[in-house]
Amino acid sequence: MKHLLMGAAALALLTGCNNTDTPSGNNDVVLSKISIPAGDPANAADALAAMSLTDSGSGVLSFADKSIDGATATFTDVSVTGDDSVNVGSIVFEGLNTVDGKATFGKLSINDVVITGDEGDEVEVNLGNVELSNPSAALATWLSASLNGQVSNFPAIQDVSFDSWSMTGLTGDFNEDGQAGTFGVDKIEIRDMTGESAARALISGIAINVDGDTLDDTVKVNLGSLSMTNVDAKFVKVLQENAGDEDALMAAMMGAVYDNPMDPGYDGVQLSDFSVDASGVSFAIASLDAAITRNAAGQPVKYVTQPFTMTLNADAEGEGGAQVLQGLSMLGYESLTLKGEGSATYDPDQDIVDYDASKNYIELVDGAKFSFGGKLEGYSAYTKEVGSSFNFADMADGAEPDPEAMMAAMGKLTFHNLEFSIDDDSLLDRAFNAAATAQGQDPQDMKNQIGMVLGMAPMMVGDTGIDMALVTEMTGALGSFVSDGGSLTLKFDPAAPLSVATIMENPDPAAYTKESLGFSATHD
Repeated sequence: MKHLLMGAAALALLTGCNNTDTPSGNNDVVLSKISIPAGDPANAADALAAMSLTDSGSGVLSFADKSIDGATATFTDVSVTGDDSVNVGSIVFEGLNTVDGKATFGKLSINDVVITGDEGDEVEVNLGNVELSNPSAALATWLSASLNGQVSNFPAIQDVSFDSWSMTGLTGDFNEDGQAGTFGVDKIEIRDMTGESAARALISGIAINVDGDTLDDTVKVNLGSLSMTNVDAKFVKVLQENAGDEDALMAAMMGAVYDNPMDPGYDGVQLSDFSVDASGVSFAIASLDAAITRNAAGQPVKYVTQPFTMTLNADAEGEGGAQVLQGLSMLGYESLTLKGEGSATYDPDQDIVDYDASKNYIELVDGAKFSFGGKLEGYSAYTKEVGSSFNFADMADGAEPDPEAMMAAMGKLTFHNLEFSIDDDSLLDRAFNAAATAQGQDPQDMKNQIGMVLGMAPMMVGDTGIDMALVTEMTGALGSFVSDGGSLTLKFDPAAPLSVATIMENPDPAAYTKESLGFSATHD
C-alpha cells in the first residue's frame, strides 16, 4: 500500500492546471489568468530529446505511440521503462521549447493513470489527471532530468514557481494485512506558486473507508473541502532543507513556528464537511472559516474565526463508542455539541493582542458557555523566548521544560486586562450529580459543603497577606454560582498594566489588592 501511494505521489509531483480565476469564498483570492505560451515548433524535437522522449524506452518512459503537432507532443499508452506496475493513458506537453539547451514547456498533462501492486499486493490506484502549467525554469529542468534518468535534487523552494498544479480523480482500493477498503480524493490544487507563497491550496472530496466485520474494524474519514489562501512556503523550505535529519528538522520546524508566532502562514482557511467514524465514535465539523487581516506591511493585525459547530456521537456497538458513552452518561449526555467563535486584534508595533470576550467562546450546548477576553502585551516576545530557550528534541523524548527558561519567557508578558465568564446551562448540576453519585452523596449536600468551605475562605487566608476584600468578593460570587448556577464573571482591570516580571520580582500577595488589580467577581 505504501509503495503504491508513494508512486501516486511521485506522479503527482511531476506535474497542475485549472482556469478558475474567480473567488469562491470569503477567504479566497482572485487568481491569475492562465495563459499557456505557444512554444517553438522548431525546438520541440530538441526539447523532447533533452527529456529522453525521442524514442520509446530511451529514458524513464516507454510509449506505444507519439505524435507532434507544432510545439505540442502527445504520448499514448505510456509506462515506466522496465516496470509494468504504472500505466498511463496519455502524456501531453504543450508549448515545448528550449532555453540554453534545456527543455521547457508551458503545460504538462498526465491522464488516466493506473498503478497496480506488486505480486500479492492487492491494491490498485487510479488517477484521472495531473497537470502542471507554466513551471519555472528550475522546475522544468528538474523534471527533464528526472525523465531522462538523471539523479538530481529537487530545486530549492525559492526557485519553484508555477501558475497551477492539480491532481484530480484519485481513487483506489486495497486489501492487505487483513484490512480492505477504498480511498479517494476528488481534487488537489495549488495556484499561483511563486516560491515564497501560493495564492491558494485546495483539497476536496476526500473519502477513506476501511471495511470491517465489526464496528471496531470499520473506519470512515470524509472531507468536503479544505482551502487555504496566500500560503507561506517557509515550512516546505524547512522540510526540504532538513530532510533526513529528524533532530534538525524538529528544531528548524519549531524555529519557523516561533520566529514569527503571530503569523500562521496563511491569510484564510476554509473547511467543510469533515467527519471521522471509528470504533463507534463519530466526530464531525460542518464548517470552519477563519481569516487574517494584514496591514500595509503584510503583518497580521486581525484574526477572525466565524461561528462553528462540532459534534461527537457514539455507538455502543463499538468498543470506543461504548467507552465514550460511558463517560458521557456520567454527565447525563448521549452526545456532545460544541460551538465556538474567535476574534482578536493585534498591534505588531506594541506586541499587544486584544480579545473581545463576546466574540471568543466555547459553548457546550445544553451545558455551559465559556467566554474569555483581555488585552495581553508581549505574547510574540514570550513565544520567541520559548522557541529559543527550549530544546524541543529533548522534550519530545520526555525531558521536562527548563523551569528557569519558562520563567524567563513568562517574564515577557504584561496583562492590561482579563475577563473570564461561565454561563451555566445545566453543566454544573450534571457535574455535581456525577461527583456525588461516585462518592455516594446527595448532590445538594455536596453543594452545601463546598459553599461552607468557600464561606470560610476569608478566615483561612487571613494571615497570608492576600487582600480580604478580593477573597470575599471572589468566594461570594463563586459560592452563589455553585449554589444557584447562572453566570459567573471574573475581571482584572488594573489601573496600570501588570507585568509578570513585576510579579516575579515582588511576589508578596499584599502588593496586589482588589483595588490595584481592578478585580471584580460577579454572579447573575
